[in-house]
Parts: sequence; structure tokens; C-alpha cells
Amino acid sequence: MKTQLLESLLYEEESPTLDFKKEQYPFSKATEEQKSELVKDILGFANAWRRSDAYILIGVEEVRGGKSEVIGIQNHLDDHTLQQFINSLTNQPVRFHYEAATIEDKQVGVIRIEQQTRPIYLKKKYGKLDKDKVYVRRGSSTDPQKPATLDEIAQMRVEPEDIDANLAVVFSNPDTKELIGSHLSIEAKLYNLPPSYSIPSLPDSPRNSYGFYSTSMYRTNHQYYRDLAHYIYVCKLFRPVRLSISNVGRVAARNVRVEFSVNSLMQIEMLEKEDLPQMPKKQSLGPELNLNRMRLNRSKTPGSVCIKQTAHQLTVEIDCGDLQPGRRIFSDVFYIGKKTENCDNLIGAVYADNLSSPSELTLTISASLSEYSLTVEELMSRG
Repeated sequence: MKTQLLESLLYEEESPTLDFKKEQYPFSKATEEQKSELVKDILGFANAWRRSDAYILIGVEEVRGGKSEVIGIQNHLDDHTLQQFINSLTNQPVRFHYEAATIEDKQVGVIRIEQQTRPIYLKKKYGKLDKDKVYVRRGSSTDPQKPATLDEIAQMRVEPEDIDANLAVVFSNPDTKELIGSHLSIEAKLYNLPPSYSIPSLPDSPRNSYGFYSTSMYRTNHQYYRDLAHYIYVCKLFRPVRLSISNVGRVAARNVRVEFSVNSLMQIEMLEKEDLPQMPKKQSLGPELNLNRMRLNRSKTPGSVCIKQTAHQLTVEIDCGDLQPGRRIFSDVFYIGKKTENCDNLIGAVYADNLSSPSELTLTISASLSEYSLTVEELMSRG
């Protein structure tokens, strides 16, 4: 089982394809009444209408609206024993698997239920479950008091039409996550900076009365005023942005990815949060390492933003994981700086494993700019 897939499931809510269990199911030495809870959940997922595998994560507590908490478990169920137990009760074999996995250095159990021919039901009464009743998961639960109706059972034998996922991408408020739409209008200040060569370097500290530079463990940042000019430029021009990616269709979308590009002629710049410049310092203990740039091992979670820059184009990539129908995720915050007031279209595409072809994406950005000129004297007075 891929750890990246399991970690992405932590950001989703319970649904017809996902359930969280804080504790392990009672099995060894358990009563029929206790073990029938496990039977009910597996049958409910097996009979549910879905277009992807379903998962039960054991040792995880759901956190609605956020990342679910990994609690961990001490013991695992044996897959072979579990297979024999379930399939001895049902009218046909159930295709599922139990695996042990590690998330955040904690042991969890994973039951994966495949898509399969339905309906599946018990050949005899077991615990709290009745013979010949078709138990089905609807939404985030399987209610044993509400088995499938005759109409639902009839539909189970009909293969759903081959339709694509339907994904929508719009801008949203970076703080409140309120949806804005496909057109983003930003207000910013565009500072015209003096040429770099005209900005003086910060001198070393003055010599003492003996003619020597004072000894200090601190080093002078000779680029201070140039760094300050860049810091002012970015802080005044760039604005935070977030995207909403949602599945508005009836089919689960697997491995969703959003990509769009910006041509260098558009006068648009973009930065990841980690690339925002820090307020420069005149003195430091030594060369400062930008730890934010060391991202070789940075794990990707749903909504992760990656911005790539080439000589003529800037590309934004957002990994979204799997999206069930009705599910929405928000991208990480990133930053846009637009140096012209005209409207520009960002052209891209939305990809998914079960999309027959990429879905076209168009987002529009306009800006209201106030222009300022910053002289060398003003820059040095600010420093």
C-alpha cells in the first residue's frame, strides 16, 4: 500500500469510499454480535455505488474539515483468516484485502474493498445481520435497519454508464476560503526601483581609535540595501491567492492534478509561500541558509503547489489526490504579482486518471495598480 495514497486519504471525509475507525474491530474471541459490525461495514462498501476502490483505515480518528488524526493500533487482523470468515457467510466471494501499514510512524490497518459484481448478501443470519438482506453504504454510514430497496438491488446489476469526472477550479479567498470565481481582481502597489548599480553597498562598521575594525562575530551584509529594495518590491506588489478544486460530477476522480502556465510577456510573476523574501538584516552571524529552498524531501499533500520557472514560461502545478463526488479541496496559498492592469487569461488543464482527456482550464486575472518611484535616498532612509 502506497504511503502517499494513505496520507492523502487523511485529508478526505468519510464517504461511500472511505471510513475511519479509531480502534481495531473485535475479532479473535469476539461474539457474533461484535464481529457482525465488521461484516456489515465490508458488505456496505462492497454494495455501494462507486467508481473506485473503497478504504477502511483502522487506527485513525476522523477530523471533519481537517486532517484526520492517526491514533495507531497494537494488533492486526490476519488477511487469510478474514477472507475465509467473510466468504463463508456470503452468497459470492467478496473481493477485499487487509494490510498492515505505517503512517506517521504508527501502525494502522487498511481494508481495501474492490469494485465488484453486486448485490452481495448473507446466506444465513449472523449476529445483528439478517439473511438475504443487502446492506449498502450510503454517504458516510451503513445502516443495518435500512437495507437496499428492490429498486436499488435492481440497479446494482446494471453497470453505470461510462462517464467522466467533472472538476471545477475557481479562485477562493486565501483567508476565509470563500469562493471568488474564475476571475480574480487584485489591488497592489508597483514600485519602480533605482538601478541595482546605483544602490550603494552597506559599509563595514567604522574603525576604532587605533585604526582597526572592531572585532565581532557578526558579518556585514553588504547587499543589504539591494535586498531591502527587492523586499519592498515583492511585499507591495504580490498578493496571496488560493484555488478551490471540487468534483461537481457523479464519478470519483482519481489522482487529480491542475496545471496552468503564464507566458513571460504577460508581466505576471508567481511565488510559493516559501519563496517570499524575508526582511533583510544588516548584520548576521554568517551566511544564512535558506532552508525553505531545500525541498528535495518535502512531502506532497492534497493542495500542494509547485511553481516552476523557465526563461519564457512559468508553470503552476497543484496535486489534489483523489476527489469523491461533492468533495472540495483548497490549494496551498501562493502569491501573484501583476505589473499591468489589463486582463490576462491563464490557460491550463485539469488531469485525472479516469478522465478520457484533460479538462480545459481558463482563469482570468486583472489588477488595479498604484505606481510609485523609490529613490536611493528614500531607500537608505527606510533602511
